Amino acid sequence: MVAGALLIVAWMLYAARGALPPFFLGAIFVIAFAPAVDRVANGFPFRERHPDLALSCSVALLYLTFISVVLAMAATWGPEVFNEGKSFANDLPTLATRAQHEVQDSNGWYQQNIPPEVRDQLEKNVDKLAGKAGDYAQQVASRTINFATAGLTTVISYIVVPFWAFFILKDREKGTRAFIALFPESVQPDVQYLVANARAVFGSYVRAQLLLSVLTAFVTAIGLRWFGVRFSLALGIVAGVANLIPVIGPMLGAAPALIVVTATHPGLRVLWVFLFLFVAQELKDFIIVPRVQGRAVRLHPAIILVLIVVAGRLAGFWGLLLAVPVAAVVRDSYVYVYHRLGDQPVLVLPEHGEPRPLAPLDREPPARVSGG
Repeated sequence: MVAGALLIVAWMLYAARGALPPFFLGAIFVIAFAPAVDRVANGFPFRERHPDLALSCSVALLYLTFISVVLAMAATWGPEVFNEGKSFANDLPTLATRAQHEVQDSNGWYQQNIPPEVRDQLEKNVDKLAGKAGDYAQQVASRTINFATAGLTTVISYIVVPFWAFFILKDREKGTRAFIALFPESVQPDVQYLVANARAVFGSYVRAQLLLSVLTAFVTAIGLRWFGVRFSLALGIVAGVANLIPVIGPMLGAAPALIVVTATHPGLRVLWVFLFLFVAQELKDFIIVPRVQGRAVRLHPAIILVLIVVAGRLAGFWGLLLAVPVAAVVRDSYVYVYHRLGDQPVLVLPEHGEPRPLAPLDREPPARVSGG
């Protein structure tokens, strides 16, 4: 019965998938700030006597802080980012063509050793790619600029999501307990563990990706402005958004900046900008990523590349974002169920990677595992 109900819910969500992106954004917001809500709520002296009131006050304080920060950033950088983004979207095809010509003019080897018919084909492909990139950038800018004139249903969806996220943040533990209660009592501890593990994996991954994306946007924008590159703020935002995509995101985010600097400042500055972006990425990968992301995902880059290609084909942008944590949750759930149904005495739990004793299914179930 439970499985049938879940299948019906999954079918309904698939049928209404066009209306779900605002709720995806709301879910990311919930996952990112749930630990902060709990910490603030635990600091209220009435937390034990009035837990719902403490959580409500905590969420309200979070909303107030978040809105204040967003408004302050919009007032400080909003007009400049808007103008840069619009100009960048309009100028990208021209900049890409100019960068191509600069590379060709400065590379005698290319002219001397590549056959003319091959050069013509390469140049046609580059021009076609630049045109598509420009069209896509213009579409993104147009959708962003014209959001105020969007359909009534879309506007209502984005208006509803903050209220939806408020109730999810406040009552998520109640919802989790209600979901677990749908299953037979004998397997409720197992469902509890699987849910806790999924929350831990998604929480760690989403918070890490958001933090890294914000950091990438700020560092890229500051560095490009220091080098005197046009559209530095817009390029920083592009790099930050692209960084949400695992493995290939940083390369995709750096490409527009290199195109712009090649077209507008040919010469040695291109090399310096490339070195800056490369060093910033390496420092992030070796110093920051292990600290903020931990071992929650633990997937090889080769597997991640296959996942993002397949998920991007099936589910577009959201597939690119969610493929890695979904795969990690599926893997951990399979390993857990496999060991629970067998007679394995030890399982490497994915939360910390430390071996822990695990009873088979016909014995005492494992202790409750907390998750973010």
